[in-house]
Amino acid sequence: MNTAIQCIVLLACVVICSSTSIKRCQCVNTKKQTDPKLIADVKVYKPRPYCSKTEVIVSLKDNNLMCLDPEDRFTKTILIVMKMQKARRAAKMNNTVPNTITAEATTPNTIAPVS
Repeated sequence: MNTAIQCIVLLACVVICSSTSIKRCQCVNTKKQTDPKLIADVKVYKPRPYCSKTEVIVSLKDNNLMCLDPEDRFTKTILIVMKMQKARRAAKMNNTVPNTITAEATTPNTIAPVS
């Protein structure tokens, strides 16, 4: 009976441990730069419990992912440009909302004499 319980506990531990994924840093190698025209999106991952470094991952227009060095001047420039583009898009979305203009009824200042 004691052996059966130990086997069940061991089996439960194996199932729990194998079902959780082991997370680690996504960027093993980083590049200094890439062609800015190929960049579709940029994601920045701050340090996490399983990865102690900041990661900058760019999505290219051909659906590939590339890791950029977060300390490089090129990467910092790309982050600033992407932030400005997102702000412009957000402002443009806010400006495209139709504004309702109410026209007040106007009355003529002069009254025509009645004849």
